Amino acid sequence: MNTDNENGRYVYCIIKAQEEQESFGNIGFQGKEVYTVKYKEFSPVVSDMPFKKYDIDNEEDIKIHTSVVNEVMKKYSVIPVAYGMVFKNKKLVDVSMRFGYKAMKKAMKIVDNKVELGVKIILPQDFDGNLQKVEQCKSEFSKSLKQIAFDSKNLNLFSKRLIMNGSFLVEKDKIQVFSDEVERLRTKYDSFKVRYSGPWSPYNFVDIHIMSQQRGGFR
Repeated sequence: MNTDNENGRYVYCIIKAQEEQESFGNIGFQGKEVYTVKYKEFSPVVSDMPFKKYDIDNEEDIKIHTSVVNEVMKKYSVIPVAYGMVFKNKKLVDVSMRFGYKAMKKAMKIVDNKVELGVKIILPQDFDGNLQKVEQCKSEFSKSLKQIAFDSKNLNLFSKRLIMNGSFLVEKDKIQVFSDEVERLRTKYDSFKVRYSGPWSPYNFVDIHIMSQQRGGFR
C-alpha cells in the first residue's frame, strides 16, 4: 500500500473503520489496489491514482467505480461517494473527511446494515388502456413494499410506459422477504413488466457528494 503523499487518492466509498488497514485487492482503476485508510471511526476506501478530472461520461470507469463499491458491500455497510472524487494526497482526504464528518455520522446511521433495491413497473406495448388496473398495481406494489422497507423514494418516470420507479432502503435480513413479495406481486400482475434490481449501495438515500461541496469532487 503506497503511502507517498505525492500520489493522488481516489475515493470509492466510506465504511466503518477496522482495527487494521484492509486491502480488497487490485480491483480498482488500471488494476490498482483498493485499500482503506482511517479517519476516526471511518475508513475511506481508496486507490492511489493520478490527480485528474474523471470523465462523467466514461461508462467503463463508472462501471469500475460501481464494481469496487459492490465488492466492498459484500463485507461492510457503505456510505457511497460520487464518481470522480479524487484528491491530490492523503492529507486532503483527511481534510475532506473532517469537512464531512458530521454528515458521515448521520449517513452511517441511515445505511448501516442496509442496501438499496430497485423496482420498476413497465406497461406492456399492447396495453389495453385499463387505468384502474394500473392504479391498483401501483398502489399494491407501493403499499406492500413500503411495509417491508426501512425507507423508500419515488424516482423519475423517464418513459411514458414506466408507471413506477421506486428505490427501497431495506435491512439486509429482510432482503429475502422483500424479494419474495416482489415475486408475489409480479405473478399477480403478470400483464405488467417488473424489473427488480440490486442490491446496490444506498445512493438515493444519502448525500453522495459528502466529501465535497462541488459535483464530481476533484480537490
